[in-house]
Amino acid sequence: MKEGYKKVIKTINLKKSFGDKEVLKGINEEITEGEVVVIIGPSGSGKSTFLRCLNLLENPTSGDVLFEKKRINQPKVNMDLIRMKMGMVFQGFNLFPHLSVLENITIGPIEIQKRTVSQANKIGEDLLMSMGLIEKANVYPKSLSGGQKQRIAIARALAMQPRLLLFDEPTSALDP
Repeated sequence: MKEGYKKVIKTINLKKSFGDKEVLKGINEEITEGEVVVIIGPSGSGKSTFLRCLNLLENPTSGDVLFEKKRINQPKVNMDLIRMKMGMVFQGFNLFPHLSVLENITIGPIEIQKRTVSQANKIGEDLLMSMGLIEKANVYPKSLSGGQKQRIAIARALAMQPRLLLFDEPTSALDP
């Protein structure tokens, strides 16, 4: 671990099986604040499953997931509180089709963090400006290109100001 940096997430002998197909075979990993970790492997090798196990969108078959030194894959852990600090950008974007771009970005800060609409809109507009998409604030996802949807998904995750961001193929729809 880097000196002076705190451990954010740690996995201990993390395993995940689907039936008799073992996808994750005892992963031990530590990620410290400020560190960027890239997982590379062929399609179907468990990269997405690993990410989904880190925030318990998939429950590991065995092993432990520690976030900020707390074991989170155990009963009575409030995963809603954990997920407020752990953002996820999905491979398929998962934007809400009935919400505008700005509403997609601000729904988390308003509903989960209880920010005012004006506070959330400021955050959302700043993110849209930084991504060159401010003119798309009031359009709906169906009118966006794949790359624009991906940037909106990234902005939505960043709007929650998480401690940890998990990206599942974050640049797959982006131009270089």
